[in-house]
Amino acid sequence: MSDAVKYLQPPNNLRKKQIDAGVALSVNLAVLDAADRGIGEAKGAFMLAVGDDLHKLSAYCDMAMSDKAARTNHVEALYLKTSELKGQGASFGYPLLTTIGGQLCRFIETAGNDLSDAQMGVVRVHVETLKHVIQQKNGRRGWRYGSETADRSGACRQESRRLISTLARR
Repeated sequence: MSDAVKYLQPPNNLRKKQIDAGVALSVNLAVLDAADRGIGEAKGAFMLAVGDDLHKLSAYCDMAMSDKAARTNHVEALYLKTSELKGQGASFGYPLLTTIGGQLCRFIETAGNDLSDAQMGVVRVHVETLKHVIQQKNGRRGWRYGSETADRSGACRQESRRLISTLARR
C-alpha cells in the first residue's frame, strides 16, 4: 500500500472558488476581492509567526526527549502547536505544512501522549521536516522534493511501528 502524497491545486482566490462552485453571484465580489487582499497581506505575518511556531515545536520536542517525567505534557503542547500550524499551512500557500503536520497529529493521536524514545524519534523527523519545508520555501514550488520528503516521513512512521512491534514481542 502506497502512502504517496498527491496534491490537488484548488483555485487560489475566493472569486474563482465561488465561480467553480456555481455560486458566483450570491456574494458581493468586492468583498471577496478584499478578503483575497487580506489573505495576501497576512502572508507576511504568517511567515514571521511560522518561524516562531517551528522554534517552539523544536523546543517542545527537545524537552520531551530530555524530560521523560514530563514527556506527556511536552507532547501535548507539541500536538496543540502542530494542530495550529497544519490548520494554517494550506491557507497561506504551504500545503506541505498541512500534510506533514497532519501526519504528525495522527501519529500522536494513535500513539497517545506517553511516547517511547523510538516514537519520539518519529516526532523529531516530522518536526525537522516541517522546518525544512519552510527553510526550502517548498510552499508553492518544489512539489517533487516536498512530496518525497512527506513520503519519507510516512515511511519513517511505518518503520517505527514495525520496530515498536518487534520490541513489544521480546
